[in-house]
Amino acid sequence: MKVLVTRPAAQAKAMIELLRNNGFEVHHQPCLTIVPVDPQSNDGLQSKQWAMDLDTFDHIVVISTNAAQYWLDLVQDYWPQWPVGVQWWAMGESTQAQLVVAGIDADRPNTGDTSEALLADLLPQIKSHHKVLIVRGCGGRETLSDTLVTAGAKVTYAQCYQRKIPTISNEHLLSVDEFSPQAVILQSGETLVNFDRLLSGQDWCDKQRTILVLPSARVAEQAKILGYQVILTSGSASNQAMCDTLLQTIQK
Repeated sequence: MKVLVTRPAAQAKAMIELLRNNGFEVHHQPCLTIVPVDPQSNDGLQSKQWAMDLDTFDHIVVISTNAAQYWLDLVQDYWPQWPVGVQWWAMGESTQAQLVVAGIDADRPNTGDTSEALLADLLPQIKSHHKVLIVRGCGGRETLSDTLVTAGAKVTYAQCYQRKIPTISNEHLLSVDEFSPQAVILQSGETLVNFDRLLSGQDWCDKQRTILVLPSARVAEQAKILGYQVILTSGSASNQAMCDTLLQTIQK
């Protein structure tokens, strides 16, 4: 089976190798670009302030591997030793692994890599005076913040990167067309939307037959609204979960 990987360039290698090791033909075309925020922008200056004030938070939630990368690059300049009394949370196994490498003992959800799964573990530990820092990219869902605020927590964002839609050259469009994928790995809702905008008009992309592998029921619902018919939902955005979901389907 021919599989298209759409992760940003810096995060694609592990997924490509995993799929190839499981016998898939793989082509990579990013449908999302990740860039750090300008250090002198409002978000950049605010993140710097929260980095210096790290010990004032009760909980720090790191949403993604990109958030972990850019946040650690910033906070390690101020904290040669991590402050005590701060509970760290990671969204996803890869994010947790990055934090562990940096010496941070971070918990992650037991039931999946979604805001809802994280809240199931985090909410019982929230007290009305707790301060929560959510480290993420600019924009995104407010489910986590809204629920924590309702529970009485004070929530702050450190937004340290931006997600942008890439420009795809005619040469790269032709390359994808010649590869003619049968399945597409899409690890976020935003990547799905960009993929639909950038590549759904190509000859190989048939919304009734092309297989989309998606990380959650929420993203699957987005795909249905866009008209896609063959949808596989992994329940997690991790490389292993996405690959396993595809493998289980083709082995049936």
